[in-house]
Amino acid sequence: MKNALALPKQNRLRKTADFQKVYAARNTASDDVLICFALQNDSGINRLGLSVSRKAGNAVVRNRWKRLIREGFRKTQNTISGGFDFVILPQRNTGVPSAGTIKVSVTKLMRKNAGRILPPQRTVLITRPIRQSGRIQTDPLQTELTSLGFRVLRHPIINILPPESWAETDLTVQQILQGQFDWIIFSSANGVHSFFDRAGKRIPAGGLRIAVTGSGTDAALFERLGRHADIVPQTFAAEFAAADLLREAGNGKRFLHLRADRGRDILYQKLTEAGGSVKEISVYRSTDRKESDPQIVDLFRHGKIDFVTVTSPAAAKALVNLFGQWLRRTCLVSISPLTSQVLRELNFPPALEAAEASMQGIAAVLAGVLPDGRI
Repeated sequence: MKNALALPKQNRLRKTADFQKVYAARNTASDDVLICFALQNDSGINRLGLSVSRKAGNAVVRNRWKRLIREGFRKTQNTISGGFDFVILPQRNTGVPSAGTIKVSVTKLMRKNAGRILPPQRTVLITRPIRQSGRIQTDPLQTELTSLGFRVLRHPIINILPPESWAETDLTVQQILQGQFDWIIFSSANGVHSFFDRAGKRIPAGGLRIAVTGSGTDAALFERLGRHADIVPQTFAAEFAAADLLREAGNGKRFLHLRADRGRDILYQKLTEAGGSVKEISVYRSTDRKESDPQIVDLFRHGKIDFVTVTSPAAAKALVNLFGQWLRRTCLVSISPLTSQVLRELNFPPALEAAEASMQGIAAVLAGVLPDGRI
């Protein structure tokens, strides 16, 4: 018959070499009852090694020590994440305390050791919008950062709204169906969602050539139209104009650029200068948020926000306008060289810049932060 209090083999340290590794790490915590050694392992499972020498007493006393420590570990192990090897032994010249006293000691020392080994959880503030035309968007950046072990907070600094009138969009949908454009260009995922929220299923997936300004916009296009873009640049910038597009412009092609109501006109200029015909329409409005969340400001005040993501030049300006000098107490993470340039012009240089101008790029650069949070 199995002992109900026995630990499974996977939770026990049995080899002398494993004990020696834990001792060699020299990560210890102690109180008047126990001494606890710890070492993080690669298995993700907490394991216990017991070292109760004859100095603790006769066989009956030693077995009682082992049983009570094992029981304390069994009740505590699932509250500590990360995977650790613990070696626990009783203090010298002490009698066997009560089961409750040992459990309290085991719990306290295991958590203390784990806290010393694992870096403190870092907090990231995501500032990009979470709503588009009244629909909730899932945020892969938040999902990815959470999986990496970050604490993720949200404070959108830009509001995404429908255009004041859909008349121009409705007319443009009819022009698309009549074949009046050779290329459609989307500048953002918000533009994709806003346009297809209005156009619905009237736009065919085939027969159109589409360019986007980044991988996130391409993902949104696939979600809404069931296909990827013909051109997805490796490096995003507001002035994106891939060589293929410029070559098409040189052949007199007709372009439709779907964008926000504010932003730079460099793409329009480059394509028209190359000989293309370009129509631009705004399929959504972006407005800066005017009031900050007092709880977020309080976290800034106490230095509790480690990183803030900045995902566009417009977001950089809105962020500085909203939080101002509180941003001196955190590290700004820029999505692109252009966004970094704007931050520097505002005298808030970024601490990190994504190698790829996408949400995946931001996640990747944050994943490279040193365990203690230094950069």
